[in-house]
Amino acid sequence: MKVLLLNPPFTDYGGLEGHGGKSLPLNLAYLAAYLREKKPKTEIRVLDCEGLRLTYDRIEEEIRAIKPDLVGITCPTPAFVQVLEICRIIKSISPNIITVVGGPHPTAMPKETVSEKNIDVAVLYEGEYTFTDLVETIEKNESLERVKGIFFKDSKDGIYENPPREIIKDLDSLPFPARDLFPLDIYFPPPTKRMSNKKTGNMITSRGCPYRCTYCMASYMWQRRVRFRSIKNVMDEIEECINKYGIAEFNFHDELFTVNKQRVIEFCREVKRRNLDIVWVCMIRVDFVDEETLKEMESAGCKKIAFGFESGSQMILDQMKKRVALEKAEEAVKLVKKAGIKTAGSFMLGNIGETEETIRQTINLAKRLNCDTMAFFIASPYPGTEFYETAKANGYFRRDLEWKDFALVSNNLPPLNLPGLPAERILYWQKKAYREYYLRPKYILSKIIGIRSLVELKNLYNGVKLFLRLKG
Repeated sequence: MKVLLLNPPFTDYGGLEGHGGKSLPLNLAYLAAYLREKKPKTEIRVLDCEGLRLTYDRIEEEIRAIKPDLVGITCPTPAFVQVLEICRIIKSISPNIITVVGGPHPTAMPKETVSEKNIDVAVLYEGEYTFTDLVETIEKNESLERVKGIFFKDSKDGIYENPPREIIKDLDSLPFPARDLFPLDIYFPPPTKRMSNKKTGNMITSRGCPYRCTYCMASYMWQRRVRFRSIKNVMDEIEECINKYGIAEFNFHDELFTVNKQRVIEFCREVKRRNLDIVWVCMIRVDFVDEETLKEMESAGCKKIAFGFESGSQMILDQMKKRVALEKAEEAVKLVKKAGIKTAGSFMLGNIGETEETIRQTINLAKRLNCDTMAFFIASPYPGTEFYETAKANGYFRRDLEWKDFALVSNNLPPLNLPGLPAERILYWQKKAYREYYLRPKYILSKIIGIRSLVELKNLYNGVKLFLRLKG
C-alpha cells in the first residue's frame, strides 16, 4: 500500500501560526516510524500542510501526485472543518482512497466523526498499534471488525464500534520519530521558547498526566495514565537528533516533566555524563518544584520552564480541579528565577465561574509573577473534557459557534457566553491582559537591557510581532 500521513492546515483558515512557531507533528512522526518498522515494504509519505502553509489547491495537487491508497489525517478539534474539506478533496480525486482520521477530536467524538460523508475510519487514542493493524488488515482484505480501537463505516454507511485497544505499556518499544520524512528546516520554536542559536526540535519523554483537570484533553487522550520512557532511550534519541539532524535545542512536550523527581535528576546527570551540549525547555506544575531538582536541571542545560498557572482566582482553580493552592505560583517562580532559569507562564480566561473580577485577579497575579514571557489563552472546552460537558449542559456555547473557535490562540470570538461574561467581553479581557502585561514600562526596559545575544534580539523582535497580532 501507499500511505500518506497528513497534518491539516490551520493558520490560513482561522488560527494564529503555532503561537509564533512551527513544530514537527510528533504524532505523525511516531506513526510513520512504527508503521515503517513493522511493514517496511509499505510506501510512506508525509505532508505537513500546516508547516508548509499549503492551500487546498496545493493539497489537491500533492495528493494527486502521490496517488495514495490510504490517507491518515491528524485531527485536533479547531481544525475539524479543514479535515472535512481535505477528506472531500480526497474522495473527489478517487472514492477508493481510504480516509482515516485520528487524534483528539475523533477520540472524543468517534461516532459523529465517522458519520461525516467522506470519512471512512476513526482511530481512537494512541495510534501506532491501531493504525498499523488497520493498514495490515486492509492489505489482507480482511474485515475491519478485527481491528481494535476504531470506529468505521461500511459501504452502506453503517457505523461500527470496535472494542478499545489497550494502551502501549512500554514506550521504549516504539522507534524514534521518523524525522527524516519531514522537511526539518521549516520548523522553529516560538520566540517565547527559543533559547539559543542551536537547531531546534521537539520531543517527549513520557505520555500522560496523573491529574484530571476539567479542561485538559491530554488526560483523556492518554486514558489518565502516565508512562515513562527509560532515560537510556531518551538519551539515545537526543544523541540521534544531535548526530543525524544537528538538533541540539529541545522543547519537551511532556504534560508534566517533573512528575517523578528521581527520574528528572537521573535525566540531568545522564546528560552531563554523556557530555551532551544541549539546551532545553519543559513544562511543569507549580507544586512540583524544589531547589535540588532545579539546580540539576540548570546544570544540564534547562534554560526555561513553562508553568500553566491557569487562573489568579482560587475559586476558578478549584472549579477546574487543578488541585493546587494559589500561593504556590509565586513560590515556584521565585525558586526557578533563583536557579538562574527563565520562566514562562500561561493563563486561561473564560472558565466556568469566571467573572470580570476573577479575570482582574488573574492579570494582577500575572504582573506580580513577572515571568519572562506570559500567555493569556481563551479557555477552550474541547470535546472529551469535563469542561465541554459542563458548558454543553448549561447552554454556554455560542449559537454561531464554529470548530475553529476552539483554537487557544486566535483572534476568533471565544466559544462560550458565560453568565455575566459574554464571548465579546472575554475577548476584550484577553487583549487587555496582553496590553497590561507587555506594555509595562518596567517590563519593556528589562527586556531591552537584558539583550545579551543576537538570539535574544530576534526573540524580542518576533515577540513584538506576535504581540501586535494578539492585542487587537
